[in-house]
Amino acid sequence: MMGRNVAAWLLLVLPLVEGRLRAIQTHGAPRPAALAATQYYGLVSVGKPAQEFRVVFDTGSGQMLLPGGKCEDDACKKHRRFLSEKSSSAAQIGWADDPTKAIGADDDRDTKSLSLLGSDVSGEFIRDQVCVSSVCGTVDFVALTEESDEPFGKLEFDGVVGLAPGSPDAQEFNVLRALLGNSKPSMDLFGFYLAPSSQDKVAGGELSFGSYNKNRMASELSWANVVNNGTWQINIQDISIGGKAKNLCGKEGCRASVDTGSSLMMYPGHILWAMMSELDLDDECKKDAPTIGLMINGQNFELDKSEYLEQDDEGCRLLVSTTTGAGKGANLVLGYPFMRKFYSVFDAANNRVGFARANHEAEPAAGGATVSLVGVRA
Repeated sequence: MMGRNVAAWLLLVLPLVEGRLRAIQTHGAPRPAALAATQYYGLVSVGKPAQEFRVVFDTGSGQMLLPGGKCEDDACKKHRRFLSEKSSSAAQIGWADDPTKAIGADDDRDTKSLSLLGSDVSGEFIRDQVCVSSVCGTVDFVALTEESDEPFGKLEFDGVVGLAPGSPDAQEFNVLRALLGNSKPSMDLFGFYLAPSSQDKVAGGELSFGSYNKNRMASELSWANVVNNGTWQINIQDISIGGKAKNLCGKEGCRASVDTGSSLMMYPGHILWAMMSELDLDDECKKDAPTIGLMINGQNFELDKSEYLEQDDEGCRLLVSTTTGAGKGANLVLGYPFMRKFYSVFDAANNRVGFARANHEAEPAAGGATVSLVGVRA
């Protein structure tokens, strides 16, 4: 009964929240453009000899997706496609539940269908060597055989490399395990840095694989244990506005996904509505606005107005959206606005995520397994 009442209430609240967001997003005097990236990609290589691809590293998923050579859609042809026939190490995989068994030329095979960026795609299973910088391993992945022009034809990257500790298929499809599963526990992790918004260019970032870059940290790491195996979900004790806890997550707290593939911060509608009332933002975002904080393991991680609002020559936008809050507890998403403020370390060996205030003055990492990230603005 309670779940139905809450669901009905959300149907009334969400249009009000979204209408308020639209008002904020469509007003404002012209300002110099602050070019915050809406997506970040880096390079991986696949096969022998290596074929290079631009991919988003996504902690919200655990598998790897690339356009395949069989895909003749325009969206695929606009991107780099993996040509398995040109790789001496490639093996065609027939069955998701038996991924170590290659198939013969005339055998039937499983296909994989899934939703990606709000669109349905499908593909076939392939096994080959994958390298993220100097870290290499044998990975089972999906070579897409079809892609719609919207949205894939407009994307600057080719595919996705999931870095979640679990995956929906057999463990051989989990990229993180394939690349770091045999490493020392101290190396079974990665660090993620995103540069802040700039008025001169769309800034990028870096992924340190098998390590993390302490020079990118302006404080000590604060750790939060993973609360759902196979994911990078952590517990948020509460949400603060202007440094004051608002008791929006209840006694058990909120579950939050630390998501390197999300452009926005996301909150369930009822929580966002309560936050909007406290923030009291005007349509042109000229009024002073308080900080938004997330209380994690006893520490308050706060974003200033300039970090959750974006103002440019098109107006003023709130870098926050709504999520459904399905499942146990409220589902929050810690996306790019949070990760530009805080350097993030994903520790698979100890099932935890660490945060430190990012040092934006440090030099890019030299050597090691480091991938430079390119920021793009859709």
